[in-house]
Amino acid sequence: MLLPRILTALFGIPVVLLLIRSGGQAYAVFVLTLIALSLYEFATLMKLGSKPVQGPTLYVFGLLIPAALYFDRYSAAQAGGNNFTGFVLALTIIGVMSYELFSPKKYLERIGLTLLGIFMISWCLFHLVAIRDIRPDGMGLTLMLIITVWIMDTAAYFLGKSFGRRQLSTISPKKTWEGAAAGFIAAVVTALVIGRLMHGTVSPAFAAGAGVLIGIFGQISDIAESMLKRAVGAKDSSNLLPGHGGILDRFDSYIFLAPVIYYYTVFSR
Repeated sequence: MLLPRILTALFGIPVVLLLIRSGGQAYAVFVLTLIALSLYEFATLMKLGSKPVQGPTLYVFGLLIPAALYFDRYSAAQAGGNNFTGFVLALTIIGVMSYELFSPKKYLERIGLTLLGIFMISWCLFHLVAIRDIRPDGMGLTLMLIITVWIMDTAAYFLGKSFGRRQLSTISPKKTWEGAAAGFIAAVVTALVIGRLMHGTVSPAFAAGAGVLIGIFGQISDIAESMLKRAVGAKDSSNLLPGHGGILDRFDSYIFLAPVIYYYTVFSR
């Protein structure tokens, strides 16, 4: 499994870095594609575990929300936009509830799981675009987030595999406290190094804080996605990425981290 994992990374990493550097519509389309594939994987997982989910509303509102955010001048929290986002959020609640009202069999659980998929995936992951759009250092902040997670995951995987003894969570039996500590330290150090390379646009204190948040919430987000898979008896969200599983498996850390780092940046300025 290690060779496919390395080959996929060797192909995928340069593509992701190029898209981050390009920014604009190309990067937004990339994130929207991630969201669309993740929604599909989420629906597939729920179906695998016989969990009820509204397929039509999941896809329609799951794609309308990031589209609305994009046309509200890209930002998830910018005042004075066109209010597309507020309208679509309200419409999402109305649409999901109405769909259930007119379904032959009605399940409150189906409402909850559908809304979970929409907001967990579409709302949270779109903050990757919001971070890239921050001026003047959106590209640097995005690279800090993406690269720090890569290095954190690598450190946690290899050091946890070599030295891990104490289980971190029953949800992910192979994760250990030793691996989590290694990932946390790697996240803080990497964020500090990248912050220093950003030519003074972020302070060392900001970079250290970002590293701490990435080291904590990135790993929690990873376990949260694992909880979904464990609930339906799946090992991976799909087999789309050889050696890595699916899109949700590869980008699970960013589900929590994208909004956390975005609002951390916004509130600290």
